[in-house]
Amino acid sequence: MDLSFIIINYNTTALTLACLDSIYLHTKKNKFEVIVIDNASPDASINKLKILYPETILIICENNIGFGRANNLAIERATGKYIFLLNSDTLLISDAAAVFFNYMEDVKNLQVACCGGALIGADGCDMVSYGNFPSFREAFSSLGFLKFYKNYYSKYLSSGVLNYSERIRSVDYLCGADMFLRKSVLKEIGVFDPEFFLYFEEVELSLRMRKAKYLSVILPDVKIIHYESASFEGGTLNLNKIQHMAISRRVYFRKSHGKLASNIINKIYGVQALIFLLVKNNSAYLKIAGILFKS
Repeated sequence: MDLSFIIINYNTTALTLACLDSIYLHTKKNKFEVIVIDNASPDASINKLKILYPETILIICENNIGFGRANNLAIERATGKYIFLLNSDTLLISDAAAVFFNYMEDVKNLQVACCGGALIGADGCDMVSYGNFPSFREAFSSLGFLKFYKNYYSKYLSSGVLNYSERIRSVDYLCGADMFLRKSVLKEIGVFDPEFFLYFEEVELSLRMRKAKYLSVILPDVKIIHYESASFEGGTLNLNKIQHMAISRRVYFRKSHGKLASNIINKIYGVQALIFLLVKNNSAYLKIAGILFKS
């Protein structure tokens, strides 16, 4: 088996089926399997998949075990040489798997553990495709200092970067919405850390790859549509999402920078929320600050 597609479903059956449609429509040059993990969605609509795509492997979890652990279950089951992780809210618009597969098979790229494409919205606008490893410089910049060096921040400090170049290049980590992973590397360094429930799990995995002298590479010619955060209700100030991010950010800094850094980092973002409260006069930021100071 050349590759194993893995999709995690949580209350996104319509999007998951659309993602599957795009996989089977565009993936023509490789032998592949598709594994879908349902993370204890409240309804049973994912069972439609058994009718529409009976060849797809469907695993239904009794409890929502989070993004990383669900992917780990599927990776353990997967028989492909490569693992192609796709969010349920993505759509392939070309044979991305063939491009990634050929790139990883090239002997010049044996040190590449993960590759991915440039994510775009349904309207064609650039979406976050990769990021720099989270740092204190990024956190302090968020307090308002970034306005003095916006371009530098967006390219070299931000943990969420819109693709700005068509050049194939190494990046710190690729967005978890599309990761084409060398399974042999996962066997060597381990899969997703189960302590992360949601967010930062791909960052921590990529950091371990980097420490083991492997690379993550973006192939910008490959475009993949990403609707983003489809399993969350609400807008950009979704408190549930912010709480998950705050908890995982603290775990990431504890593992990568130590306990003191972990204790400080969310407090910095809490101060940012208080600044936004004063500047934007939006009481939602007071709730956000409370979440960040407690996390």
